[in-house]
Amino acid sequence: MTKVIVDGLGSMGSSLAEKLESSGYYVIGIDDNPSTTQIALSANVVNEIGHWDEETAKQADLIILCTPVSVIIKQLNALKEMDLKDNTIIMDIGSTKGEILQAAAGLKNFIGGHPMIGTERKGIVGRDKDMFKNTPFFLIGDNDLAEKVTKLLSPLGSDFQQLSANEHDHLTAAISALPHLVAYALTDSVDKMLPDNKLNWQNRVAGGFSDTTRIAKSNPSLWTDIIMSNRQQIIEGLDNMIDTLSDYRNDLAQDDNEKLNKKISKAQEIRKKVGEPING
Repeated sequence: MTKVIVDGLGSMGSSLAEKLESSGYYVIGIDDNPSTTQIALSANVVNEIGHWDEETAKQADLIILCTPVSVIIKQLNALKEMDLKDNTIIMDIGSTKGEILQAAAGLKNFIGGHPMIGTERKGIVGRDKDMFKNTPFFLIGDNDLAEKVTKLLSPLGSDFQQLSANEHDHLTAAISALPHLVAYALTDSVDKMLPDNKLNWQNRVAGGFSDTTRIAKSNPSLWTDIIMSNRQQIIEGLDNMIDTLSDYRNDLAQDDNEKLNKKISKAQEIRKKVGEPING
């Protein structure tokens, strides 16, 4: 029986663990929250609860790190000091890869991973074992390891794709981190425009505000960690966003209906070509 350690039983880690457990894998869960581990056992999300030590790690065929990026880096350094089985595969599902790949240097059988799942659900109570189905799951690293991981994680039903670390971080800065920052900033900006719930705005929003800022409900600590771990690529994206907004502002200031309409029309055509997420 394949033994898998899932370290970090938040919404994504617990979803992954539950799917593998229900597919016949023996899953050892690790989490520092006692209420989370209690739910994980009672709801059959995992087969047992382990601890972050060599005795637990030595049992695994696959170790999946599902914690924030800063914690993943600490865990990788700890794993380097452990005597693991020769064929144990180690992977993470962190949202950025540059820093993680650097921290994993010299660690045998490591491959980076990142499922592109959009969710504001938090904690084990927000799990959904089918959240990975038909969604992109990026793998960063050795081709042979990528093939092994694709086979091991086949129960997830994901669309596994290989990228380099730089390609991954450039892509996710543009299509994931930047939208989150924009959603947070837009919410903050509206609140500054209408402070202290002026005109009762918080109870009068329609679809435009709700749709555009939905992801501003995401975990602030998690997203601060993600954003800071890929800050240079994201700064470049923000600079581009600021320039784009400035262009829109100039059209308004110059009362140039034609230029503004042209920009909006182009953006609409691009958006029509963009696929819709299956989960979240």
